[in-house]
Amino acid sequence: MTSETLGCEMGGMTKFSRPSVSTRRAIARLALAGSTLGALASFGCGGDDGANQSTGTNYALASVVIDPDGNRTTYVQTIESLDAGPFDNGSAIELPGNGVVMTHGKDIFVGMAEEPTWVRYTAGETGIAETGRLSLLNTGATYIDYGYAIVDDTTAISVISAVPSVVVWNPQTMEIKGEIPLPHLVREGYELEVWTTAEHDGLVYIPGRWADWTGGKIFPGVSMTIVDPKTMTVVAHAEDDRCASGGRPVFDAAGNAYVMGDGRTYSIQMFANASGGTAPDNCLLRIKKGATDFDPNYFYTLPSLTGGLQSITELDTAADGTGIAFAKMFYPDKLPADVKPVDFAFWDMPAHKTWRLHLTEPPTAEEVEGAPFSTIGFKAAAVDGRLFSPEAGSPSTSDVYEIDPAANTATLRFQMDGYFYGIYKLE
Repeated sequence: MTSETLGCEMGGMTKFSRPSVSTRRAIARLALAGSTLGALASFGCGGDDGANQSTGTNYALASVVIDPDGNRTTYVQTIESLDAGPFDNGSAIELPGNGVVMTHGKDIFVGMAEEPTWVRYTAGETGIAETGRLSLLNTGATYIDYGYAIVDDTTAISVISAVPSVVVWNPQTMEIKGEIPLPHLVREGYELEVWTTAEHDGLVYIPGRWADWTGGKIFPGVSMTIVDPKTMTVVAHAEDDRCASGGRPVFDAAGNAYVMGDGRTYSIQMFANASGGTAPDNCLLRIKKGATDFDPNYFYTLPSLTGGLQSITELDTAADGTGIAFAKMFYPDKLPADVKPVDFAFWDMPAHKTWRLHLTEPPTAEEVEGAPFSTIGFKAAAVDGRLFSPEAGSPSTSDVYEIDPAANTATLRFQMDGYFYGIYKLE
């Protein structure tokens, strides 16, 4: 997948030109939470309300095809087993557009990009059918944003970064329950991003990332807002300036939350490289269970753990509560001589590799055995205690690797048509 295809490269514009709304959503798509099931992102943007040609309903598999003009077509199908590959799109639903998805049980909740609407689909023996809709138009939303989570059978949330606020809603009745204002997330001169939002033990963790694409600036700090959707309250707003732009939290067995300040996928370093400036190292931070701020005694730069390499993605995990995370590291020496990390073109180069991190004190980090060098593309997806990552492939096919957290190995699990866009369990 190329940065031009994704809309991540700023070629054709001034170096620090601000991406369009669709471009910014495409960039954000790369770093969405593993646990939020965002990889089915285009499911509800088509007009097909009927059932698909299902070959089993144990998993939902999605791929995306992007044409030379940047138009996207997403294919979604249900499959019985991961061993049934390679997978083509012959039995998949074909859907235009872009959006977000989360699942709960056999229900697939699709957030639309063209309008602020959640569409509920339910998977059954005969396929997938629409079973409900919820509009967020009256909350100030114009589309469904990338901050979202299912908390339990009757509680889900959507973050509206433009307001900003959290809308709490019922995924059974498809009705709004209330709103939680987030005025502290407004920063003049910056656009707010709230990926990747995550749920843990009934609380919702909302990263705050701020970018000024016109000026080529990333806000130099990490922010995490914790809300309780049951009481409709903000529990905590943790901030830290030791590194920049953190993403989703990953939890250990004790309930501590770990956050990678990844510089907005290395963007703060990229802008510094282009301007001749300096940027902080990416780092690991921690919020202790029950605490309301980052632990001042827990701070580890990524270069100190990796022998000098910076991270280029947020943390990911195959299962929360394990204290095992994954992230890709950037290898500058793998870039061709004529490619420099001064714009998003370097994402196209196979100069990045997945590492495993043990979130201990101190943490440890090591390359995942068998993981190839790869470009930066769509995110991995967690299912069955494994992490499935599109580490290789071509513009027309994907090679999906299965990462075993315990063994720290990556092996080719299946191949499929299009770009891998997620594999998720339907229970």
